[in-house]
Amino acid sequence: MENSSAPLPNTPNDLFYPAEYSSMMLQMYVENLKQRREIQVLDMGPVCEENIMFFGQQVKRHYVCDMFIRLDRNRRKKLKLANLWNHLDYPQQSFDGIHLWDLVDHLKDAEVTKLMELCHFMLRPMGMIMAYTFDEHSIPSFIYSFVIRDNDRITFRPQHHLDLPWYYRTNRELTLLLATFRLIKSFLYRNGIREFLFQRV
Repeated sequence: MENSSAPLPNTPNDLFYPAEYSSMMLQMYVENLKQRREIQVLDMGPVCEENIMFFGQQVKRHYVCDMFIRLDRNRRKKLKLANLWNHLDYPQQSFDGIHLWDLVDHLKDAEVTKLMELCHFMLRPMGMIMAYTFDEHSIPSFIYSFVIRDNDRITFRPQHHLDLPWYYRTNRELTLLLATFRLIKSFLYRNGIREFLFQRV
């Protein structure tokens, strides 16, 4: 896990935290995608117009399936998990990349395992998973969307309508849960964000 010199927020509250930063992993991910043809990626949300515009310029097709709002609705209505996974009914080997953002932070271990099975099914050989998580000491009091600005800058937008639990995992616990994929790179930033890039082999 590499450390970054991204600045700490000036005020440690949810108005200014987490601090925006330059994502080295996003740069690496996009450069890898550009080596492919007919690129298709799946973004699991929250839906963000800036991200749609950014990836719309990088890939041929950018699909969005906001699993955050679906997970929130699923939990509020106390529906079975099968109802949640039905939204990820894409054909086998549809995508070159999948963006999870901090989705795994809000899933139990068994739910993460099921999600990884679906990702493995949907990804093409050598396809990538981009995942973000919060460090144990940086978990905010509510959900944020990760917003891409200026090619590699990540800023944050609060999602007050979402009410989801948090499940912190160490780096080792997380990589073990995603052991069906090969860890390519990980970064740890001073604002408490952890970035992971996994690859289907």
